[in-house]
Amino acid sequence: MEKEKVLGVIPNAGLKKGLFKSDSCNLVVTNKRVIVAKFSKDVYKKEARERTEKAKQEGRGRFKQFLSSASTMMTFYKRYLDMLPEDILKETPGTFAIEPGTVVKIQLREGRLYSDEDGFEQQNPHSLLIVTPKAKLQFHFSGDIRNARNLLSGLFGRI
Repeated sequence: MEKEKVLGVIPNAGLKKGLFKSDSCNLVVTNKRVIVAKFSKDVYKKEARERTEKAKQEGRGRFKQFLSSASTMMTFYKRYLDMLPEDILKETPGTFAIEPGTVVKIQLREGRLYSDEDGFEQQNPHSLLIVTPKAKLQFHFSGDIRNARNLLSGLFGRI
């Protein structure tokens, strides 16, 4: 039997919980399932402290230490690439997995691109809908939709 491994991450997603509320998470795609890794301030703070300490040990100045800590939010998701799926599931309360066999419907939509009057382009977040017999999960995320489509297609078939 093939060992479960992390294929990639759809970073900084929001799991819709209500009209104006969502939970922050990262969608970790493995060769067997999607892990919805809930964001925890405690884990984030620990990671930021570790990055600052590492920069300090490397002899970097206060400004570089600050930048190292400040960049944590943008690169936090990369830590999942080196973790075991079971460790990801145990890391934060509320983290759960979606098995492909339980998915009734999956839909990925690209966010609408628009320009303001100055010609500055902006894009609404992309959306991912996953329907299982027990839940309807709506995620929003920014970033590379092609990467997300490739990761999810490898697990669920063509999306």
